[in-house]
Amino acid sequence: MSVPDVSILIVHTFELRLIRQTLRGLRRAAPQLQIEVLVIDNNPGAGLVDMLKAEFPEVRYFAKRNQGFGSAMNVGLQHALGKYILIFNPDIIISPGALEKMFAYMEAHPQVGTLGPKLLNADGSLQYSCYRYHEPLVPILRRTPLGRLPWGQKTIERFLMQDVDHAQTLEVDWIMGSAMFTRAAALAKTGCFDERFFMYFEDTDLCWRMWEAGYTVIYYPEAVMVHYHRRASADGSIFQQLRSPLTWRHIQSAYKFFRKHSGQKNPREFPQLSRTSETLT
Repeated sequence: MSVPDVSILIVHTFELRLIRQTLRGLRRAAPQLQIEVLVIDNNPGAGLVDMLKAEFPEVRYFAKRNQGFGSAMNVGLQHALGKYILIFNPDIIISPGALEKMFAYMEAHPQVGTLGPKLLNADGSLQYSCYRYHEPLVPILRRTPLGRLPWGQKTIERFLMQDVDHAQTLEVDWIMGSAMFTRAAALAKTGCFDERFFMYFEDTDLCWRMWEAGYTVIYYPEAVMVHYHRRASADGSIFQQLRSPLTWRHIQSAYKFFRKHSGQKNPREFPQLSRTSETLT
């Protein structure tokens, strides 16, 4: 059996309808590459396996107890056979040619460890999906009225890289984990997702480790996908958010990330000073 060009990994928890839509979209895109699709099911009782058997028998299926996004992705990474790995959300539609463009770019640039496509909202507007590393106040500013103050707006705009041209290929600190086209050989050096992040910041941390390992992280707008994304942890008023389990997941992950990398310089800006991250307790 030949090695697939790309392994596409999707985690399911409550997105049965979206996964059907995404897999149909992948068929319509008809990539001219050898691909395999792996779905890791965090919610085996929802009936996903029956749908896959009936409609997408080519998909490789793995069931597990829900221990978070990163933990589920790591199951897929352990079984993926591709030269490249597309870490992929079940709410994205791949545009025709997008996979081929990302594959060609990575083949031509062996120093790139992870690449992110341009993501569009459902209305066709740009979705900011590449970032600078968080300042500690960023999660707070994005959820409170403080973010509407001039200094708060400026901090958020810098985090979202709104000061740069998103029509250009960019070297960035990190990319959203919704669509990460990643070199399998790079993952062999960095390790997989840190499972201490149940949800949120696992993508930020993985890109940090890509930079530490000597790889670059690239935003590549020539490849375009539509992401039906909703920031569920930021829905509603501040009081509603504080009652949301997703908000507390985000806060916990932010704390773990800042603690894990406390005292370390940005490994993209200071590669000579990057060091192995300390163990969390």
